[in-house]
Amino acid sequence: MKVIFSLACLSQAIFAQKIDTSSPVTVSPPETKPNAAVGVPKDFVGFGMESAFVNNFDNDFSSNLVSALAHRMGAAPILRFGGTSGDYFTFNPNQKEARTCKKGPCNSSKGTFVLGPSFFNVYGRFKDAKIAIQAPLENPINTTNTLEFVSRAWSKLDNGKRAAAIALGNEVEFIYKDGAKSYVDAALKLQGSIIKNLSLTHESSKIFEAGNIASGSITGNKGYQIDDVLKAGINKNGLISVTAEHWYQVSGTHPWTDDTMQRLMTNHSAITERFKVYAPNLKASQSKNIPYAIDEDAAVLGGAPITFAGGFGFTLWSVDFNLVAMSRGVARVSNLAARPSADRAFWCPDNSGGPNSPGPQVRAPYPAAIFVADFIGKGNVAVTEIDTKRDLLSAYAAYDSGSKKLQRVALVNMRLYNGTKADKRGKETFKVQVGKGIQSVKVQRLHAERGVGAMGYDFGGPNSNVSWAGEQWSHSLDQGKGHYTTGKVEESTVKVTNGVASVDIPDSEAVMVFVQ
Repeated sequence: MKVIFSLACLSQAIFAQKIDTSSPVTVSPPETKPNAAVGVPKDFVGFGMESAFVNNFDNDFSSNLVSALAHRMGAAPILRFGGTSGDYFTFNPNQKEARTCKKGPCNSSKGTFVLGPSFFNVYGRFKDAKIAIQAPLENPINTTNTLEFVSRAWSKLDNGKRAAAIALGNEVEFIYKDGAKSYVDAALKLQGSIIKNLSLTHESSKIFEAGNIASGSITGNKGYQIDDVLKAGINKNGLISVTAEHWYQVSGTHPWTDDTMQRLMTNHSAITERFKVYAPNLKASQSKNIPYAIDEDAAVLGGAPITFAGGFGFTLWSVDFNLVAMSRGVARVSNLAARPSADRAFWCPDNSGGPNSPGPQVRAPYPAAIFVADFIGKGNVAVTEIDTKRDLLSAYAAYDSGSKKLQRVALVNMRLYNGTKADKRGKETFKVQVGKGIQSVKVQRLHAERGVGAMGYDFGGPNSNVSWAGEQWSHSLDQGKGHYTTGKVEESTVKVTNGVASVDIPDSEAVMVFVQ
């Protein structure tokens, strides 16, 4: 992600906290699937790794974390191997090292790197996932170099069988600055070269990803949007399989306090307000029957300490953001694994991140991906948001697309609790209408004893643990395979009275209600 413009979040909007803890919150999902419910792709939830650092993830620890997600899903998750560094690679077939830094900063996406043949070994890993390749699209394009890169990655992906997409560049408005047409002309020319080089048939050629636009993330950037790219003819030959944008919730300079976190980050209204920037591009893509993805996202872009950017506040934001996105028709979210030095990542793959990003570690946000995968389930599902009319509370219902029955309800209480600063933890009572034919429901919790002060076991020790239904993931304890802290799933049974289940949710916690 390039940061070259003045950044802001929601014009510094401050959302009123419409809090009335004296009365329960009524959540009334329809008993059967409403027409407005949105079908969710089985591969909706995935991860994204920065292009130049994907070989840092070439270890069993990272494979275990990807597999833990894959086993909860009805389709292989998609790993996005992409980012700013990916447009400026050069390849040296005689280089023994997987990667050397030609120009710094070398721990950043802004570095310039030379790759050797062993760099591509990581594309042969993650057998239960698919991978989106990023084709280097520097200006002007070094076509020979790009084709060498794509063909080697393609070969390692079982000759494309595990390839999810070939992205035509990253944040392209920063590379092709003369407008959408300048990007489209370059991208289509490269697309033709890739098709010829890989000997793709017309049907197998429908694998290209367009855009990866940063514009929606940045205030002051007057660059072109997905809508502009589509109007300029990026899909004139019908070979675009997905369009993509990037999303960062909080950016710019702020006092990194609990108040800032509550106003701008762990705040459902802040997330939904920000979505208005992206809605026109989502609509433009859907109007052409092209899926639309958020291919790079995090709660914070730059500046914040890791305790703000990488803790349980990020976890809660990730849950709500993923649920907001799917309920509005986004086809995929690539949750950020990033690079070792990133403080806003779901995990750190090795010990190369430096003192500010120690590793290898599972970080607090990782269980959010598992929560989202479990909400979707393995079958065909449709989702709708249930309006709580509260800034800090949200609710979503998942329906079986076949039977149309209500299956699960996700509830998120984002009112901030920081256990490192406060002793008293409030709660909200949700009255969830599940239907009179239901006798009881199961409730599982995404929990951190320290609330937003939790960083995960690997970073902060046992007092900083984060768990989903009693399961935690740790490098030091289980190499990322996951284990139940009490040896079994932790859940409670809630009796349904007159069709209503009463569920208490402590501040800074999310729960899932299993109806069927």
